[in-house]
Amino acid sequence: MKVARLALRHRLLLTVLLPVSLLIAAMAGLFLHRGERMTQDAIVERGLAIVSFFAPAAEYGVISGNAGNLNELLGALTELSGVAAVVLYERGGEVIASRGSARLLDPARIKAVREPMRLAQRDSYNGFAAPVMSVPLVVDEVGDPGVAGTPVPVGWVYVELDTSALDAEWRTTMLSTLGLAFVIVLLTALLAVRLANQVGRPVARLVDAVRRIAAGERDVQVSDHAGSEELEELQQGFNSMARSIDSAHKIMQARIDEATARLAYQAMHDPLTSLPNRRAFEQALDEMVATSRRAGDHGALCFIDLDNFKTVNDTVGHAAGDALLRVIADLIRQRLRVGDTVCRIGGDEFAMILRGCTSADAYRIASGLCEAVRDLRFTWEGQAFRVGASIGFAIIDASVGSVADVLRAADHACYVVKREGRGYAMEYQPEPPEGGGPSGRVPV
Repeated sequence: MKVARLALRHRLLLTVLLPVSLLIAAMAGLFLHRGERMTQDAIVERGLAIVSFFAPAAEYGVISGNAGNLNELLGALTELSGVAAVVLYERGGEVIASRGSARLLDPARIKAVREPMRLAQRDSYNGFAAPVMSVPLVVDEVGDPGVAGTPVPVGWVYVELDTSALDAEWRTTMLSTLGLAFVIVLLTALLAVRLANQVGRPVARLVDAVRRIAAGERDVQVSDHAGSEELEELQQGFNSMARSIDSAHKIMQARIDEATARLAYQAMHDPLTSLPNRRAFEQALDEMVATSRRAGDHGALCFIDLDNFKTVNDTVGHAAGDALLRVIADLIRQRLRVGDTVCRIGGDEFAMILRGCTSADAYRIASGLCEAVRDLRFTWEGQAFRVGASIGFAIIDASVGSVADVLRAADHACYVVKREGRGYAMEYQPEPPEGGGPSGRVPV
């Protein structure tokens, strides 16, 4: 049938309905395309965030082979929404810990990974991998730390996300969008004659809103004052679709932010004692040294090495040793002042950063801690144990050359305490020139 033979009403209806229908279809298609892209980007972002934070958190467990540590990490990770499987490889490519059933696992590709990346995607499963990097330290014969070497991979982490729930939400949003588009087209068809003289300006606003969404804006709304009830409904429908997509993105982003914050905390804290870990310690020490050199603040770095801790592990097992470490961590935490920091830096070693204290203050705090640990009576399954603490400390002030100097001094003082009797605190004393008398490494 030729258009010229149609009645005026039908021709007007066709003239108005055809472009409006195409516009609604284009808007719905754009919404669906943008929503799908945002969903996929969010999945990749979340997967990369998980493996990026999990790899550093697993470094200690991979190097030490501490199964308890690794199982706690994997347990915490698999509790995250959407995490279907977690696999941890050691340097040689052997699986040392895993949770869940991985569907896209490709060990050969995982061992070739040198940075966090998505390895595979099929159906509702996405696989991500990252290397567990470690920075080796060169240590001389007396235990002084040397220069850090080049980071090397000591293992790999593989995380597989099941996005079926997210896909179901997206399908619901897609059907709602299509249904709403259909309703809008139907309303437009019923009221096309009245829209013919009023469609220009409102449609221009809709086109502008579509362009803004295509440019990346999410919270896009249009005015619903069109001069006619029909166009107002069309604009309200547009706003509903925009809010639906924006709401879905915000919910997804909130979940990603929550998981990222949880992993960020785990990456900076020791899972056994909940104390800040070595990474947090290095950052705090860098800040303290920089502040002392810039503002003249005084402080001290204390290295704490437990005495006779191995006896507890060898006698009643690692579970008792872990319980003792938690008790010691609580004891140290209770004795700190406001503003001081205590970290677990590995094994039975702790470090304290004391702010705003003199040499005498640091010695008093360290000696008091030695006495408190010495008086501690640890009981496990009917057996009682006593341990001690050897503490070496170094003063941090404007004369400090570098962070490495402070680390070396405190470690050296702790080494001397362990060598010459254990169970007390000592401040690092610089050695005199050759032939200039005794070393001066004596308790303060």
